[in-house]
Amino acid sequence: MPITNPTILAIRSRFAQSGAEALSDHELVALLIGPGGGRRSAAEPLGLAERALGQAGGLWGLARAEISQIARLDGVGEARACRLKAAVEIGRRLAVPDPPRGRPIESAGDVAEWYRCRLQGFERECIHALLLDSKHRPLRQLRVSEGSWTSCHVDPKVVFAACLRDGAPAVILVHNHPSGDPTPSRDDLELTERMVRAGKLVGVTVVDHLVVGRCGYTSMADSGLI
Repeated sequence: MPITNPTILAIRSRFAQSGAEALSDHELVALLIGPGGGRRSAAEPLGLAERALGQAGGLWGLARAEISQIARLDGVGEARACRLKAAVEIGRRLAVPDPPRGRPIESAGDVAEWYRCRLQGFERECIHALLLDSKHRPLRQLRVSEGSWTSCHVDPKVVFAACLRDGAPAVILVHNHPSGDPTPSRDDLELTERMVRAGKLVGVTVVDHLVVGRCGYTSMADSGLI
């Protein structure tokens, strides 16, 4: 069904003529979610966007929230929540390119920056694995597991089965701390030791384990912990 709401049409026209930078946060969100389902929100798409942003805590709050949380915002619902999260994910992927496959990893800082930007909006700890070839060039990225605010369980078989399947003799593990503090916990240190031991058994080298947060990163290898 074509959009006939005058507010949405006006915002869309200004967007087309002047570009995205001419629109406020509220107007951009109004374009994404469109008119609401009820009579009041259908008449006030910009008001719906303003309420959603206010309840979520702004654009950053929307980026960090899960779909189910956004869907519960006044007048949003699941379909609009999915559109919002899709837009956030597209922006994230455009802003954070994948590690280049053609050249070897040169520093922990390069890997940390890729993943810090990719994971900084996550409310839960996520562990990723960057599979490497014999010259430490990236082969593939793998999302291993997702846990809670403070911890994440990892099954070594998942990581090393992927390495063996893809012919990757080396791997770098990366996970985020939603608190923003990249200081490794005791669980992080124990996980690193366990993964290094398991890797030796199957002939895969754990090159590094990085903990990333808004405040920086910690490299287990650079810290002498591998």
